Amino acid sequence: MYQHQRLPCGAWCRDRSQKEWFEMSALQKLLALTSIALAVFFGSSKQSVAQSSTITAFYTAHVVSMAPMWIANETGLFKKHGADVRLVYIGSGPLGTTSILSGEADIGIIGGFAPIRAILGGAKNLVIIGQSKNAMVGAIVGRKEIAGVQELKGKRLGIDRIGSNPDMYTQAALSRFQIDPLKDLSYVQMGSTSQGIPALKAGSIDAFTTTPPYDLFAQRLGFKVILDITALKIPFAATVLLSTRTTVARKQAELAKFARAYAEAIHTFLTNPEVAAKVVQKYTKVEDKEILTHSMAAEGKAMEPSLQVDPRGIELILELIGKVVPQATSAKAEDFYDPRFFTELRDSGFLKRLKGEKP
Repeated sequence: MYQHQRLPCGAWCRDRSQKEWFEMSALQKLLALTSIALAVFFGSSKQSVAQSSTITAFYTAHVVSMAPMWIANETGLFKKHGADVRLVYIGSGPLGTTSILSGEADIGIIGGFAPIRAILGGAKNLVIIGQSKNAMVGAIVGRKEIAGVQELKGKRLGIDRIGSNPDMYTQAALSRFQIDPLKDLSYVQMGSTSQGIPALKAGSIDAFTTTPPYDLFAQRLGFKVILDITALKIPFAATVLLSTRTTVARKQAELAKFARAYAEAIHTFLTNPEVAAKVVQKYTKVEDKEILTHSMAAEGKAMEPSLQVDPRGIELILELIGKVVPQATSAKAEDFYDPRFFTELRDSGFLKRLKGEKP
C-alpha cells in the first residue's frame, strides 16, 4: 500500500530536515559503520589495491546515466585501451563515496552531490576527475487541471526526499519562475520516486518531480508534463567520475587509459543506439523498447562526450547546499576537480579521432 510522509510543521520543519540531511556527521557515521563491510565486499585489502595496476571501478544505480561504464565493460573498450578494470556495483552514492575514501575502490561513476558535500565537509582527498552527465534531466508531472508552472503554487508536490536530485531539480528549475518550493509549495517526501504515480492516482499529491522513464509512465496514465526540466538545460554535476588525489598520483597512467575507454563508451552511446540499447537492457532489465528509447534519448541530451567538468554544475550544488551550510557559499568550483584527464583527451586529439576528424 502506498504510504507517504507529509511534513506537518511548515517551513521550519522543512528547513530543519534539510539541515539535518547536510550534516557531515552522517558521512562520518557511515564511514565507521561500513569500513568492515566494504573490506569484505571487495575482498581485498588497501595494500593489495595500492600494489595492483588493476582499477576497481563501480557504478551506483541501474539507470541509463550509468550506461557508459557498462558499455566500456561489455564491449571490450577497457581492454582495447589497456585498462585492467574490475567493475562492481555499489547501491548508493554515500556508500560509493565511502569506498573511494577507504581506498577499496579507485574510481566510480556517481551523482555529484555526495562527493561535493563530502569534500566541502573536509574529505579533501576526494576529487572529481571527469563528468559524463552535465545537466538536469527530469520533469514535473501532475494532474491535467494544472495549466502551467505558476499554478503549482500552493499545491502538494512530491519528491523522493529532501537533499535528493529531484529536490535540487525542483529548487533550481522553479527558481527560474520565481517560485521557492520550500515556501510556495507543500512538499511531500515520498521516500522513492517510484511512489509518485501511485500518489497521483490516490490523490495524495498534485504533482511530483521525476526522472525518465517515470515521466513516460505518468503520461501513459493520462497525467501531463507541467515543466520539462531537461529543456531548461540547467548545468548540474549530475554524474561524475570520482577518485582520490592519492589514487590519481599513484595510478595516473591507468586512469588515463580508463578515461579514454570511458570517453569512447559515451561516443558509442551517442552514435550506436543499437549496441547501447542491448547493454542498457542487460543492466536495467527493461524490456519495453519505448521505455528504453525514451530514457536513452533523454539522457543523451545531457551526456558530456569530452568528460570535461562544467564548473557551473558544481557551483549550483554549492549554491543549494549554501542555504543551510554557509561555508559552501565561499567555496570555489575548481577546488573540487582535477582537469588533467579530460584535458589530455582534448589536447591529444583523441576526441577528434573518435569523431573521425583530424587532430
